[in-house]
Amino acid sequence: MESNFDEQIEIKMSKGELLVLFEFLSRSHDAWSTAGNQDVATFGLAKPDNGERTALWHLQGAIERLLVEVFADNYQELVQQAKNTITAE
Repeated sequence: MESNFDEQIEIKMSKGELLVLFEFLSRSHDAWSTAGNQDVATFGLAKPDNGERTALWHLQGAIERLLVEVFADNYQELVQQAKNTITAE
């Protein structure tokens, strides 16, 4: 089976889920950056290879372009509220 990897697709997720994922990806990127960009495990779930890491950064950038909340003064509070909502579901 062949796939067109350039094809654009849409993923529907709640704003809360996206906010939590953005925070996770941001912290992971910060950890990787402060480690001197070495090949270290910065993600809590697995040690991503370069392709996985780049794809996750693209996801982080896409989320950042969609959500004005990432620039809010109460960003951390919003993240916690989103986590609480997701956990309660």
